[in-house]
Amino acid sequence: MLSGQDYQMWPDATLLEMLRADDQKAFNILYHKYSSKLYYAAYHLFKDQTVCEDLVQELFIDLWVKRHQLKINSLQWYLKVAIKNRVLMYLRTQRAQLDISAIEMLADKYGADSQLLRKDIHRALDENVASLPEKCRQIFRLSRTEYLSNKEIAALLKISVKTVENQITIALRHLRAGLSDHLPSIAVALLVQLLK
Repeated sequence: MLSGQDYQMWPDATLLEMLRADDQKAFNILYHKYSSKLYYAAYHLFKDQTVCEDLVQELFIDLWVKRHQLKINSLQWYLKVAIKNRVLMYLRTQRAQLDISAIEMLADKYGADSQLLRKDIHRALDENVASLPEKCRQIFRLSRTEYLSNKEIAALLKISVKTVENQITIALRHLRAGLSDHLPSIAVALLVQLLK
């Protein structure tokens, strides 16, 4: 009888064959091997633990249920495509909202790998920020570009902290709505970068 450690040393192809033969231990090892990486990639986009856990859980439940029908040559490739498709479907059904600041950060972080992606994200963000009402735009830029705290912005503009918070909330809501057409493709491109 093989120990859990012995199983972990087996290649994915062998574990997949065992999975097709209804070996739950092989499934558990595959789950533990890949679930955290898939969760981490999705979490960078949604910042919603429940959404990300659900997406990963659903993916692996689907893998188990369809284990006899699936023709998988590369498990790693299959999981990347599967999580990408689940994220895209989730966004299309508008059940989730991406974290705008996370998208900006990821665009900067992975921009060296994909200059075009970074330009597209920044262009879409710039266009939407420019369409904000003047005061809202000013507060948003002080927060996101100058990295001032809400308290610092309030003191600088001689307004209440609550007004700053409200204006940033309005700006983020506006940006999410304005970027809704672009977000699925941006999210998928970023997810692909994260899963590399």
